[in-house]
Amino acid sequence: MSWQAFRTRFWWPSVLTLAVLTYLYSLDGLYIPHIGDEAPYIQIVRRTAESGHWLPLRTPSGLENTKPPLLFWLGIVATDWARDWSLLRLRFPIVLFTFLTAGLVFLLARRMSVDREVGYIAALAFLGSQSTFQHGRPFLTNLPETFFTFLPFFLLIYFRDRIGSWGIPFWLGVGVSVGLASLFKSFVLVFPIGLALSWCYLIDRGGNLVTFFKRDAAKVTLALLVALALFSLWPLLDPDPASIIRQFVLEENLGKLGSGDYLGGLFTGPYPLYRIWLGPLANAGLFAPALIYLAVSHFKHRAQLEWPEKALWGLVLCFLIFYSVPGQRQENYLLPTVPALSVLLGMHWKEIGRPWFYLFSIPVLLALVLILVLMDAASDRALPTGSYRFWQIALPWSALLLTGVSLMLPRTRPYVFPLVALLVFGSLSGALAPFEGPLGRYDRDTRAAVAGKVVYVPSNFVAKYERHRFILPESEIEGYPPSDTQRLNQLLRSGRIVAIERPLGQTVAGPFEVYGRRLTLRSRQRRQEIARILLDRELDLLIQQEILVQRRSP
Repeated sequence: MSWQAFRTRFWWPSVLTLAVLTYLYSLDGLYIPHIGDEAPYIQIVRRTAESGHWLPLRTPSGLENTKPPLLFWLGIVATDWARDWSLLRLRFPIVLFTFLTAGLVFLLARRMSVDREVGYIAALAFLGSQSTFQHGRPFLTNLPETFFTFLPFFLLIYFRDRIGSWGIPFWLGVGVSVGLASLFKSFVLVFPIGLALSWCYLIDRGGNLVTFFKRDAAKVTLALLVALALFSLWPLLDPDPASIIRQFVLEENLGKLGSGDYLGGLFTGPYPLYRIWLGPLANAGLFAPALIYLAVSHFKHRAQLEWPEKALWGLVLCFLIFYSVPGQRQENYLLPTVPALSVLLGMHWKEIGRPWFYLFSIPVLLALVLILVLMDAASDRALPTGSYRFWQIALPWSALLLTGVSLMLPRTRPYVFPLVALLVFGSLSGALAPFEGPLGRYDRDTRAAVAGKVVYVPSNFVAKYERHRFILPESEIEGYPPSDTQRLNQLLRSGRIVAIERPLGQTVAGPFEVYGRRLTLRSRQRRQEIARILLDRELDLLIQQEILVQRRSP
């Protein structure tokens, strides 16, 4: 059996299986990589399900009509109207969308290259991207949006020779796909998608605008009108359409066009222009150096690119240009372009010179070293002896060993790197594993003692306290800002049951009954705090204990 046949039949399917297991591992965990939006989205699902009606959405204060309803309806169906309430139930449909998108990437790369191995590499580049791992597992809109955004371009390229015979039904289907993406994210998606579809046909016509407007503009327009019509069902069916227009259309979307000092915000502040243009690199994560190589190489040889490659780059550029306009420029707006970039990476992965993988390996080595440093510090200062299992320790060391072997054996570098990128994700999950077990949960006696009672928990983001419903499922959860000491003292004096955060080893002074305690991981650290965690090993900035207390009656 040849080396290539071995890779195609055994190596890549094994690595892809590892990717699936990595994405499914600890899917119900509190500390999987995520963003703060997950907690309020989960609360919207629960409250809407409890109302017994699909609409209107029941949202936390300040987040009225923050997103269209399709994600929340998906959560309602997945949890059987909140009767089977768990993070696993909520997140599993999202990870299915992630796998379906990876499947599209695989099929398109294989079709464009006529090489199954290229399909595997492209799918692994997608699953190995930082943004996919962070947004493709939690209960968020991004991966359903990405799937339905990429689907029309997949069909356009994969069935290029047949689309002409499909006629209007194909473009109606495109409109439905774009409409579903909009019902997950926002109606504004029709603009970058419309630009990208127009770009695909314009370059297919050799840049002839007259021919494009005569033959293709009406098709694209039809698809976009269908998408907008599908999106408009939300305000048409909602009992209060005026609030959707005011809060979602005008404030949540159009309001971002002129917020604050627009011209100054192009170069300074939290959302400068360069942030969105560097967004593809941030989304790629460990594949960022390879993406830089690809972009430079394709720019130099842009005249030799085939139509499918130009179409995929057009999708990326249209999203970059469009999302450069709003005042809020975040890299997660570009997540629908990750499949296109993954296909392009897969197509040219084996053409990358072996010496380049020395550069590609630097972020991998840094990530693994940081994970090992944090695991060592946590074992030494925070966790009981034996908290980490053998495989959780062996995984990052194995990834380091594989990286070293691949650097010494140049022939293996392109085939080992996707595996090592996934092992970094697995190592991170292993490093967090002790906090997902009994150490990070209240014991049965504690849960029974506060069952049916109101418990106040720290919440430093909108509706973050919703996550405690999975920790204390039989209690009524309310949040309080942990930085507001006056509010905390008021709750303690009034005899409420309060979860307070304290440094490791610190006890609670005063006339308080302690119900229980657990380890918790802090989030939303500032850059200076992150540096102190990594360089000075100040773990109190990362790991704390949460203690359930109540003032004793006099």
